[in-house]
This record gives sequence, C-alpha cells and structure tokens, in this order.
Amino acid sequence: MAPLSTAELAVTRHLLVHGPTTRAALGDRLQLSYASMSRLARALTDGGLITQDVEPEFTVGRPRQILSAVPGARHVVGCKLTADRAYGVVCDMFGEVRWAAKAALPRRRSDGTVPVAATVKTVARLAQRLARRVPSVDGIAVSLGGVVVNRSIVREGTFLGWRDTDLATPLRAETGLPVVVTNDVTALAREELWFGAGRTHSTFGLITVGAGLGFGVVREGVVVEELIDNGHLLAHAPLTGRGPRCSLGHAGCVAAYLNREDLERHASVAAGRPVTFDELVQARAAGDRTATRLLTGSARALGHLAATFAGALQTTRIVLAGEDVAEIAASPALADVVADRLRPGADETQRCALDITTATLTFNDWARGAAVAGVQHVLGAL
Repeated sequence: MAPLSTAELAVTRHLLVHGPTTRAALGDRLQLSYASMSRLARALTDGGLITQDVEPEFTVGRPRQILSAVPGARHVVGCKLTADRAYGVVCDMFGEVRWAAKAALPRRRSDGTVPVAATVKTVARLAQRLARRVPSVDGIAVSLGGVVVNRSIVREGTFLGWRDTDLATPLRAETGLPVVVTNDVTALAREELWFGAGRTHSTFGLITVGAGLGFGVVREGVVVEELIDNGHLLAHAPLTGRGPRCSLGHAGCVAAYLNREDLERHASVAAGRPVTFDELVQARAAGDRTATRLLTGSARALGHLAATFAGALQTTRIVLAGEDVAEIAASPALADVVADRLRPGADETQRCALDITTATLTFNDWARGAAVAGVQHVLGAL
C-alpha cells in the first residue's frame, strides 16, 4: 500500500483532525485550485479514504460537496510493551479503539534481558488476534519506554534490558506488515498532535508521570522524534538543594519528587515499612500528615516542571498524563505554584496564561498512542 502524496495527506489529515468540510472550503484552506482539489477528492474517494456527499438542503447554485474521512479505511494495531507484558489495541483512522487484548512477554534470560525473537512472536500473535476483529490490518506500531532511533532500533530499552536492538525488521518479516517502533511518550505526542492539543496549538509540551518521567515536544506542528537526553535534564532539574534525593543522588531534583520509585522509597523510609503509591494516596485521604506532605511536594514539583517546560517551549499548552498524574495534580499546590510562577512583576505589561490539562492513562491508552503513530505511518505522515 503506497503512502499518500503530500497533497493527499494534507486533505486526509485535515478531515481526520477537524472533521467533514466542503470541498471548496478545504481547497481554500490548503491553497489548492478547484481543479487540483477535485482531482485529489476523486483519487481519495476511489481509494476508499474519504466520501463525497452533496450538502443536504442545498437550494441555490451548484450543490456543494461535503468531504468526510472514512474511519474504517485503515486499521492499525498499536502495542505498548512494559517490562513483562504487551498491551495491544486495534484502531481505525480516527484512533478509535475497536478491540483490545494483552499477552505476557517471554521470561527473562539469566542476564535480565527479555528475548527479542520470542517478543516478536508474542506481538505478532497479539496482532493476529486483534486482526480478527476488523476487516483488515494495514500496519503495526510498537511503543516502549526508552530511546528509539530510525523508527526501528531500540537503542536503549531499560525496562526490557535491550541495547541497540532492531525490533521493526524481524516483526515486519514475521507479519508481512509495515511496522514502526517509537518511544511511548513520542507516540502519545503524535496522538495529541492530531486528536488533542494539536488541534488548537501547533507547539505544546507533554509530561507523563508514572513509573518514570517522560517528555514529549511538538514544535510548530512537528513532533520531536528523539530528545537529545531522553528528558534527563528536565527530570533532574533542581528545585531545592535540601530536598529528598533521587536514585542518582541529586538532592531536591524534580525526579526525587515525581518518580514513583523514589516517592515510594521516601514514603517507606518515613513509615518504616514498604509503602506503595496507591497506599500513599489512601493515607493522604485518611488525613495522614506524612502522605499529605509527600504528595504536596510532588504537586509543587509538577507545577514548577510544567511552568518551566512551557517557558522553554514558549507555549501556553501543557498536557500532563500518566498513571499517577491525576492523584498528584489533585493537590491544590500544583495550581498555586503555577499561579505564582505566572504572577507578573510590577513593571511587566505582558501577561501569560497556561492551559494545563491532566489525563490518567491506562496501558490501553498507551497502546492507542502507538496505534495513532501507526496510522500516521501507513498514511505517510511518519
């Protein structure tokens, strides 16, 4: 299946992101002549990607053609790999999940690595199961935590023990389908670009909070595919020199307050027994002062991180997501910190407001992000 031309992709993307519109209006928006727009609409209709319908209740002059994207024209399997499981979904062109499934990854070797060949077979079988739920599958996208290059090579996959591992090539050979491999937060940024924050902001930042801190960057409508440091500099930015230490020994850095493992470690030391993040949240709800203090510290750290990230990107739009973000953002401290950071000086005339949203993610949501990246890949946008 050949990727779309630049003009075909522009038309299809606009219909996916912004919904149905008239052929004339879309031509004006994309600066295409009437003849060019007609040819593109005909080619995309013949390819089954869009439909053309006469505007209802039209009474005067030439009937206007309404163009709409066809959701089921393409289906892609998205797969999120964790340390021990593969979570899969099959989505249509709008990123709507049609079915979900999961499978255990193969047992680790004695050196701590997850076998690559067996993982490929696991993902292929998962894709095959999901393919039975839709007319056809046009591609596979796999996301994971770590550094991915060339949309194929896992240069650093800490949770799986992988280094410089080609995942796309053997999976492509196993399934016969187009395959793209991506960092999981980058995949979420791609989803936001088409179906979330990107609808109103061409530049925005994405922060995920959970087992680790993740960062996604979109600048002028382009997703930054590979961060220079995988977010390390932001994650370990100092907030105070007297705060708790992160796993690298930094005192009072952002990660020390927000990494789940570090937060649980601080809570466990304070309690004198192992404490999980969920238990910490429950303890705060019960009025426990230590739990409240720790989670308030996390909220303050996240507020500072969001404000700093927005300032660095020069955007008013930040998306907070992840398994832990809702519980942390529930503290009023986050909003208080952001408001204080936005407070202008006495002589400043320029005012700024931040649009910060939060979204709790399940593993299926992570897999959906991969699927949207896969849709973009098979259409030629990635």
